[in-house]
Amino acid sequence: MMMRRWLAIALMLLSIIGWRADARDDAPVELELSGYNYITPVPVFLTEDDKRWLQQKKRLNVAVYQPEQAPLVQTTLTGRYRGMNADYLALIQHSLSIRINVMAYRSEADAISALKAGKVDMVLTGLDSHPFTDDGLQSSQPLVYSWPNLVTSLTNVMAPLHSAQSTRIAIVNHYPDDDFIHQSFPNAEIANYPSYQEALSSVANGENAWFFGDSLTTSTWLSQEFSQALSTVKYWPAPQKTSVFLFLPTGKRLLSIVNNTIGGIDENIHGQIAQSMIDKGNLSFLIEPLKLTPREKLWLKNHKTLRVIINPWFAPYTMVDSNQEIRGVVGDILNLVSLQTGIQFETVVVKSNEHMVSEMKKDNWHIVQAATYDLSRENYLSFTHPFITTQFVTVVRKGSAQETMLRAGKRIAISADHTLLVRLKARYPGIQWEEVDNSSVALNLVATEKVDAAISNQLTARYLTEHYYPDRLTWFSIPGEDPAAISFAVPRSEPELRQILDKALDDIPHKEILQIVSKWIRLPDVKIDTWELYNKPFYLVTMLAVLLVLSMLLWAIYLVRDVQIRKRSQRLLEVERNKAQQANEEKRAFLSHMSHEIRTPVSAIMGFLELLQLSPAHFTPEDKASIDQAAQASRSLLKLIGEILDLEKIESGLLEVVPQWVYPDTLVMEKMSLFSALAAQKGIELRYDSRLDSKETMRLDPQLLGQVLTNLIGNAVKFTSQGHVLVSSMKLRDTLVLSVSDSGPGISAEEQKRLFTAFSQGTVGEQHSGSGLGLAISRALVTQMAGTIVLQSAINQGTTVTLNLPVLTSFEAIPVPAQSTSIPSVIRGELRVLIADDHPSSRLLLKRQLAMLGIAADEVDNGAAALRYIQQGHYDLLITDFNMPVMNGIELTRQIRRFDPELTIWGLTATAQEHERDRSLAAGMNACLFKPITLSQISQLLSDYYDTGDTTFDIERLALLAQGNRTLMLRALQDAQDENRRDLVLARQKAQSGDYSTVKQHIHRINGTAQLLGVEMLMNAAQSLENKLPDGIPAAVLAAELDHIERLLTELDLAIKKFTP
Repeated sequence: MMMRRWLAIALMLLSIIGWRADARDDAPVELELSGYNYITPVPVFLTEDDKRWLQQKKRLNVAVYQPEQAPLVQTTLTGRYRGMNADYLALIQHSLSIRINVMAYRSEADAISALKAGKVDMVLTGLDSHPFTDDGLQSSQPLVYSWPNLVTSLTNVMAPLHSAQSTRIAIVNHYPDDDFIHQSFPNAEIANYPSYQEALSSVANGENAWFFGDSLTTSTWLSQEFSQALSTVKYWPAPQKTSVFLFLPTGKRLLSIVNNTIGGIDENIHGQIAQSMIDKGNLSFLIEPLKLTPREKLWLKNHKTLRVIINPWFAPYTMVDSNQEIRGVVGDILNLVSLQTGIQFETVVVKSNEHMVSEMKKDNWHIVQAATYDLSRENYLSFTHPFITTQFVTVVRKGSAQETMLRAGKRIAISADHTLLVRLKARYPGIQWEEVDNSSVALNLVATEKVDAAISNQLTARYLTEHYYPDRLTWFSIPGEDPAAISFAVPRSEPELRQILDKALDDIPHKEILQIVSKWIRLPDVKIDTWELYNKPFYLVTMLAVLLVLSMLLWAIYLVRDVQIRKRSQRLLEVERNKAQQANEEKRAFLSHMSHEIRTPVSAIMGFLELLQLSPAHFTPEDKASIDQAAQASRSLLKLIGEILDLEKIESGLLEVVPQWVYPDTLVMEKMSLFSALAAQKGIELRYDSRLDSKETMRLDPQLLGQVLTNLIGNAVKFTSQGHVLVSSMKLRDTLVLSVSDSGPGISAEEQKRLFTAFSQGTVGEQHSGSGLGLAISRALVTQMAGTIVLQSAINQGTTVTLNLPVLTSFEAIPVPAQSTSIPSVIRGELRVLIADDHPSSRLLLKRQLAMLGIAADEVDNGAAALRYIQQGHYDLLITDFNMPVMNGIELTRQIRRFDPELTIWGLTATAQEHERDRSLAAGMNACLFKPITLSQISQLLSDYYDTGDTTFDIERLALLAQGNRTLMLRALQDAQDENRRDLVLARQKAQSGDYSTVKQHIHRINGTAQLLGVEMLMNAAQSLENKLPDGIPAAVLAAELDHIERLLTELDLAIKKFTP
């Protein structure tokens, strides 16, 4: 037996010596490719020429060379080529359906010489941090990636990861370079070793404190030799090491084929190949970047550093080292997130739940440490996807009876913010619950026998018991409770951050997270340095206590003489403060009441004036002008009321900025269109000059900015009698610049000083009607949006007002809602409507407006009567005022919703404030309408709530043509349809004979009728066919177009039938 053993050893030595002897010759050694074949071939795009070339080539010779590097290459002593490189070569061989021969050379220089001599097709390099610099060769995309990492002994894991103190560091073959290492350890003594085994051994035996290497090679050695002695504590994104293929300049086709093949290898395949060789530290998920949206990329661009709130008592999730930097499970996970996103993390250390809440109220944080996912907290926090799940457990002293622990009479400690606290109190009412600050305190109370048990999660309980109470405490699962899902918490106002973190966490292999958890659970002798955390506060509190005692003595002497005067001053101050608050509340109530009382009759006046304008009565031109002037005066009065309410809201601090993603050009042109008619009437040019990218969106409050633009453009048009008004826009870095210039009379320097004061006007302004509030409100709104407004003017040289607003920008398209501007002409005649309003004039106005639309309505003067009507009969729509005697509109809606959730209810109020809208919708109304409401608004709202068909006509246009006479309106519709039908028949006849000129005449007549009635779909169809006829179209296409017009006429017949009483 002994003889056989020595014979085997001799044969092995002879084979090794023989291979080494061959290696000293120039002839290479051909190795058997022994890569795993379990991976599915990747799809590779190949041209037909590429395919023919590969078929003719039949085999590829790949050169590899010494020294061998695990895990890329395992030992080749047996003549087999195995390792990660072999797996990749096998995958390429199967994907391209071509044989690959592996030729081993003794050095890199020999392999490159063989490539240049044409003996091999390409060279597969080892891991290298420097690109190959031979000008005569070309390299492929990287096949394998490895990232720099930092390793230390298990007893040193909580040492700071950057320090100015002297320390000893081991590296291999000068990777990484000294400059990189000195960024973290500026005074380090660096020792360079020829092999990983020697360098890592020097850290394990204490000769060196740290080791820098690459992640792949280091992970291999840690798993094989040092798993019980060393651990990786940090990774960096650069400088990376990579393995590539080298080609001759003449091998461009093969280079392209190999690059296409490498490009087809996805993250999962990279992960499988790496996982087969290394047990931990598999960072292959970093090869492909996160798939982020443009908005998420913009958010990352604007947030390079994030503030993370942590409590170091939540071991093993969160700890801090002596630099107060985050460590533990969360620290390692955030290190991986940093590699994926480039984000740097700034630690905010808190010492208690109260301290954490205080930091969160400052609104300058981004992430809260590992938190248990809890739906009850989602009204103020947003949770990422969980990255760890663990059971909730009850921690008890060893020897305690588990079955009797959760029973009445027991005292159990639990964190005050624990997600199970409310549920456990309800489930076990007889237990005395002791609320403490964290699990560490809770377990200490159990160990010192101050409570019977504590509630925690299994990972925390395991860590604390094994490190602090190994022979004293144990735990068991809480029956009937779901596991704790550990997540990060972020502000609800940062949805992009939550989405980015979700994608980053989902990309990390679950096995890596389990390795991280296992690492921190098993680390020996890692204690929480509470003195380091609390020594400064202790000294500070002690010093403050001494100072407080001294100051109290001095203060007591002072108070004896001064207390009476101080109390009297406080009483007087309190009285004056109450008076000021009462006056402010009375002013707000007065403005709200007066707004309602004035808007109600003015709204009725405006409504009746609108009916007069649509009335069939014949007015003289003077009477029509008087009606128009009265309507204009009513609108001016309502505008004044609105401006006063806006000013009050701004002064009370109730105005809120609600930013949205908008196209600024669209917003500006929309506001300019409001004044185009007035500008044309005055003969002045109204022009817009935009230097913005039409595809770029900006985050603005469109309502506030629109109000400012309306004021500025309106003033410019109003005060300019000749010349032009120019609105321009541009972007300077992150600032939107808008300016409104006019060629008006200008403003003197003296008047400019008071122009932005409420109720003030310039000399020119006094010649025009106005409240003098526009510019004051505009400045307040711009200030609220964190912008500035500047006015430049001189007498007879015009005026320019410039806005500067800070904005976020994006090129991600935003959906633009379709706007319906046509008013449906057909409202169902059987619609039953009830009007509830205590003002007779308001009820009469609504009845007449509905009658104009062909709808009869019942009316009552209070909410109680309306409730009886609805209970006794069926109604489709209720229009109710808010303020009525007996029962108001809000209470009426609540009563109705108890038995009828389907009835459509519109609230009508003269108090034009947003809180009224919120109040009405909360009560159950379908819509809240501010007085005055026009005929067009009623018609549009009815069309929104009740389907009226697709083909409609413009009722207001028809009412004007028929002077409000419904019989005449109906007759006009029927006559128009008769003519349309006649023209369609004649058009078909002429189409059969090929007389397209006459066909066009008949279609033109149908188009004209459709324009007169406002039937947009029919008008568009006729116009489209009319445009095609001059060029000549096939008979089949013409017949199809005529059939489409006939269908639209049939739909219009149905609409007219519904309009008929």
